[in-house]
Amino acid sequence: MSAKLTIDASPRRPDVRDDYAVRFQGHSIGRVRLDDAGWVWSITIPMALPDWAEGVTASRDDSFKALASAWGRLLSQTSPERLQRAWDLEKAFETREQKLSAAQPDAGPGS
Repeated sequence: MSAKLTIDASPRRPDVRDDYAVRFQGHSIGRVRLDDAGWVWSITIPMALPDWAEGVTASRDDSFKALASAWGRLLSQTSPERLQRAWDLEKAFETREQKLSAAQPDAGPGS
């Protein structure tokens, strides 16, 4: 792959440190987080993924680099149509979750 990949990372939740959501061209593609083993990174799109789509490194920056490298490798080995199906599945899941959340009554005192 000749072009440089650009991925975006942001905290998954504002109140949790050292846990990042990773995006590529507006799509959620992975996660980088700190745990007892070190900095864990993984590609998290809804499709079967090879063993090399996740790993552990000693630093946050190394995890972002490893994830970007694995993502580039996955892009070169996966058809655009297959990736689109994975993102369509993810969007359908998000839409379903939003509908379920909206249908749930607020839990008040005594619930």
